[in-house]
Amino acid sequence: MPSPPTFDPRETRAAVGKGLWSVAATAGALGLGLLAASQHPAAGPALRDLLDRASPGHLLLATALMSVAFIIMGLRWRSLMPPPAPGATLPGPGGLTLIILAGLMLNYAVPGPFGELAAAWFAHRRYGIGLADATASGVGARLIGLASASLLAALIPLISPLPLPPELARGVLVGAGGIGLGGLLLLFFAARPDPLLRLARACAGPFVGLPLVGRLVGRALGAGEALAEAARQIATRGPRALLPALGWSTLGHLTVISGIAVAVDGLGADWSLPGVAFTYAITTASAVLLFALPGSQFGWDLLFATLLSTAAGLTWVDAVATASLVRGQQLLFMLAGAAATAVLLRGALREGPPAAGPGAGPEGTQAGPPAI
Repeated sequence: MPSPPTFDPRETRAAVGKGLWSVAATAGALGLGLLAASQHPAAGPALRDLLDRASPGHLLLATALMSVAFIIMGLRWRSLMPPPAPGATLPGPGGLTLIILAGLMLNYAVPGPFGELAAAWFAHRRYGIGLADATASGVGARLIGLASASLLAALIPLISPLPLPPELARGVLVGAGGIGLGGLLLLFFAARPDPLLRLARACAGPFVGLPLVGRLVGRALGAGEALAEAARQIATRGPRALLPALGWSTLGHLTVISGIAVAVDGLGADWSLPGVAFTYAITTASAVLLFALPGSQFGWDLLFATLLSTAAGLTWVDAVATASLVRGQQLLFMLAGAAATAVLLRGALREGPPAAGPGAGPEGTQAGPPAI
C-alpha cells in the first residue's frame, strides 16, 4: 500500500504566500470583470440595476450565516474525535474554527490534501490530540459532509419540484439520483469500509498494469486505503458515533443554504428556495471531482451559476452576481484563514511537542490519509 501523504510545517509559510497571491488574483479578476461589464452597452444597465436592487443588510447577514457554518464544521469534527483522556477535555469550538479556517486557506493554495494534513497537525500540536486520531476524525468529518450533501441533492427534488426547463429536467434529476446513491455508499463506507474496498480492488485489478490508467487507478486505490484506515478508527466506536457528525453536517449545510438564500433575496431576484438548496447541495457534492485540480474554484463557480440559472429560476445576470458574491465571501474567509494560519503556526513552533496521546505519530510525518 502506498505511504500516506505527509505534512511538513516548513512548507506552510510558502503555501500561505501562494494562497494570498491566489486571493489577490481572483479578487483582481472579479474587479476587472465588473469594470468591463459596467462599460458594456448591454451589461452596464443590468449591472447598475443590480446594484440599485442590492440590500447591504441582507449581504451582511448572509456573510454572518456563512461564518456560523465554520463553527458548525468544527463541532462536526469534534463529534468524531475519540473521548479525551481522564482530566482532559476536547477542543472548544473557537479553536477548531480557527484550525478549519487555516485548513481552508491551505487547501485553496495547494491542491490536494495539504489543508487536511495541516489541520490535523495543528490540532495535534495545539491540543495534544493524537495525530492519527486528529487526521482520522477530520477525514471522517469530510466524508460525512460529502455524503450528507449528496443525500440532500437527491432528496430536495423529491420533496419539492424544481423550476427546471423540461429539456433539462430528466438529465438533472437522474444526475441527482446518482449523486444520492453515491452519498449512501459513502455512509456505508464510513461505517464499514472493507467490503467496498475489496470490491474496488477487484474492479481495479485489470487496469493496474496499464501505463497511464494504471497509475491513476493506483493513486485512487491508495487514497481509498487511506480513507478506509481513517474510517476503521472511527468505526471502532460503533456506527452510532457517526450520527452526531451527520446531524452537525446537515445543520451546517442548511446554514450555508440559508446564507445563500438571504444573499439572493438581498439582490432582489426572483428565485426558488428548493432550487437554491438543490444548487448548493449538488455543487458541494460535485466539488470532489474538482478538488485536486488547480483553479478548481472557477469550475465550481461556473457550475454554481449555471444551476442557479436553470434550477433556481434566476436570470443569468443574477446567477453570475450570486456566484461572484459567494466567491467574494470565500475570499474574505481565505484572508481570515491566512491570519489563523500565522497564529497557529507561531504558537505551534514556539511551544514544545505535546505529550503523546493515543494515536500519536511522528512529528511532521505520516499525518494520515487525504480527505475529500
